[in-house]
Amino acid sequence: MPDEESDSKSNFRDEFLKANANLDFIGSQFADVLRDLMRAVSSDDPTDGAYRAAKKMDFVADLLSRCEEKFGFRHLFLKALEEFRDDTEWDTVEHATVHAAQRGIKYLVERSCSDHAARGRASKREHEFLSAIKEIEEMREYRRRKPRIEL
Repeated sequence: MPDEESDSKSNFRDEFLKANANLDFIGSQFADVLRDLMRAVSSDDPTDGAYRAAKKMDFVADLLSRCEEKFGFRHLFLKALEEFRDDTEWDTVEHATVHAAQRGIKYLVERSCSDHAARGRASKREHEFLSAIKEIEEMREYRRRKPRIEL
């Protein structure tokens, strides 16, 4: 009986993987890997995020091994990155905050580099990040003085 149950679970898993082995689904799963890695980077203890990312990457690898559709990593990366595009309304505090967060990621990435031009890029990104934070405060102040009229 346990062997039948194990075989049934294995068959279900194989069918699930085969049915979902396409660019859209794999891209979404890879986006989850990236999210876990970004959580790990921003954590005081990256162990848990790295573990979750590794488990999800194993799943992505299983999907890729069953994928009949052929596509390159570029297509996979672009599909995953679509989930990180932000559609916040311009001229809002939320948009300014997301913009600052994006600049903060750029700063963090450049600080992690060790090539000869890294310090210069990091300095530039730091300035952009600090300017973006200032824009949040300016937007908050502007909204306090001129609240939007809701229809």
